[in-house]
This record gives sequence, structure tokens and C-alpha cells, in this order.
Amino acid sequence: MSAKEVSSLVHLSAGATGGFVGTILTSPLELLKTRQQSTVSNYSATSETNGLGSVRHSAASNPTRPSALWRQYKADYKSIMGKEGGLRSLYKGLTPSVAAVVTSKGLFFFFNAKFRQQITRHISNQGHVVHLTSGTLAGVICALSMNPFWVVKTKLQLDEHKCSRSTVVQTVRDMWRAERHRAFFRGSSASIVGSLEFGIYFLLYEDLKRSLSKYMGPMSQVAVASMVSKIVASTIMYPTEVVRTRMREDLVSHKHSRKYNNLLRTCLLIYLEEGGKAFYGAGSYISPRPSHSLSPPFLFTRAR
Repeated sequence: MSAKEVSSLVHLSAGATGGFVGTILTSPLELLKTRQQSTVSNYSATSETNGLGSVRHSAASNPTRPSALWRQYKADYKSIMGKEGGLRSLYKGLTPSVAAVVTSKGLFFFFNAKFRQQITRHISNQGHVVHLTSGTLAGVICALSMNPFWVVKTKLQLDEHKCSRSTVVQTVRDMWRAERHRAFFRGSSASIVGSLEFGIYFLLYEDLKRSLSKYMGPMSQVAVASMVSKIVASTIMYPTEVVRTRMREDLVSHKHSRKYNNLLRTCLLIYLEEGGKAFYGAGSYISPRPSHSLSPPFLFTRAR
């Protein structure tokens, strides 16, 4: 095995391990973020009471007061644990999340390298175009292939019954009975648009790493450039997460209204009914894609 192949395996293993650990550590944040993005949850950004009937003040209504946000989040977590089965309830959807994160990092690493190699052959002098295109195309493949896992994760996280009520297997069966294969691709159009996040990330990452080379060592460059680029890219594309959650929430509401049945309609309804700020609902104040922020930057470096 060549040194380049060994380096690639090291980066891939680091990315998968970081994704695994990050997903577990931030699962409670993802749970509350998903519920705040939805309209069917007692913990949504528009809900006035939590699951125990206590008055809750939307975190989005006063984003400039961290202390108020922290008190609200603590109250929500206390309510979730009291109503849904203790600490275990904060980890709903963990199994499909771990499976999706670990697998998608491997897929992304592989396809991004392949696309970058092919595109460079034709436009080798256009680095920005190469990074944006290869990252976005690899992201689209990951988004579509992992979409069933994310739909199951969303359904489990929006289920506010006791933990023992829903299992991954039972959830998959229910979804299959309801809509067959279509259920597992809810929100896929929003996921495709959201894949632009990967392209934006690489675009910013390469520029930042180059700029920081004058002031930092190689490892520091990678760490800082990766973290800043991920935060910016995630924030820019965060509205697609809200849209995606809305397109999947009907699987939990059982009303089968399909109010949010396609990408453009969902965007329009959210804007007309809730205003532009709804695209950056309270979940964004917790953290956009928190588990990704904890993934090591090694996955995104080139194998040399």
C-alpha cells in the first residue's frame, strides 16, 4: 500500500471516528433543534407551551439574551426527559444518525476526490470552480443515498411518546406501510439544494488555509480554516434544514395533509405564514449542524 493510500485511510478513519463521537455528543442538541424547526412539535419555535403544558418563550423571539435562551433550553430538556423517559429520550434517532454520518463521510471523501480529479483534468487553472463543483456533486450523492436514514431520524426525534413506543425497525415498517419507498425520500429536494453547503465549505476552506499559512503551522491552519468554513457554510444553507424538516413532519402528525409537499411550496408557505426569520428558527441558535462542527478537519484535507 502506497503512502498516499495510507494517508487517505488515516483521513477517512479520522473523519468517520469524529463523526461518530460528534453525533453522540450533540444528539440532544439535534433533538431540540429538529423539534424547534417543526410545526407539529410541542417544542417548536412557534409553540407557546412545552410538553408539560408550561409556558415557553420562543428562543427566536429574544435571540440577544443568552441567559434567557439557556433557561428555555433547560426547561425544554427537563420537560422532554420528564414526559418521554429520562435521559434516554434525548438520544432519539441516534442509531440512524450514527449510521448516516459515518457512512456519508466515507462516501463524501471518496466521491469528492474522484470528482476533483476528473474536473481538474479539464479546468485545472480554476481552483475555485473545482472545489465548489466537486464538493457539491459529492454532497448530492451523499444526500440522496443517506436520505432514508435522515428521514427515519427525523421521525423518531419528532415522536414525543415514551422511548419504548417507537424503535427504528417499527418506524421503518410504519413508513413503508404509509407511503412505500416515497416516505424515505421526503425532503430529498431540499437535501439536494443543501448540498451546496459542501461546495461553499471547500471554496472557503482552501482560501482560508492559504491565507492562514503566513501566520500558523499546518495543523492550526487546517483546524481553524475547517471550523470557520463549516460555520459559515452551515449558516448560509441552514434554511434548507428548516425546509427539509417541514417536508418530513407529516410522517409524525398522522394528518396526511401534505401541506409541505414540495420544495417551492414549502419555502413560500414558511415565508408567507411566518416571515423570513422562520428560516433561521430557534434551532439555529443552538448550533447549525452541531455534530458536523465537532468532526475533525482531517477528513477535508487532501491526501498527500
